[in-house]
Amino acid sequence: MLGTADRARGQTEGRDPLPKTLPGAVCAQKVKCGRPNCRCAKGELHGPYWYRFFRQGGRLVKEYVRQADAPGVRAACERRREEERQLRDLLARGVGRWRRLLSAVREVERGE
Repeated sequence: MLGTADRARGQTEGRDPLPKTLPGAVCAQKVKCGRPNCRCAKGELHGPYWYRFFRQGGRLVKEYVRQADAPGVRAACERRREEERQLRDLLARGVGRWRRLLSAVREVERGE
């Protein structure tokens, strides 16, 4: 992702725009840095930082998302989920039609 200074200078060439859809979900998390004397060691965690969680090859993948990019990535994930919902609905309607057609063919075969 581009830094603020890069965007201000218009240096967007060579960078792919966000895809229209992305698998997964964007979630905010607070994190522990691991330094022993840090405030997070006492329970006051850093963040929130944004991550996209998705499955790849059966494994859960966690990918950092810059705060400035989080709304766009979240929207792309939501578009993907909506497309998947529409496909499931379309498939369910198609299966229902197929079953009705099969039933009609069987009735005709039986001579009813």
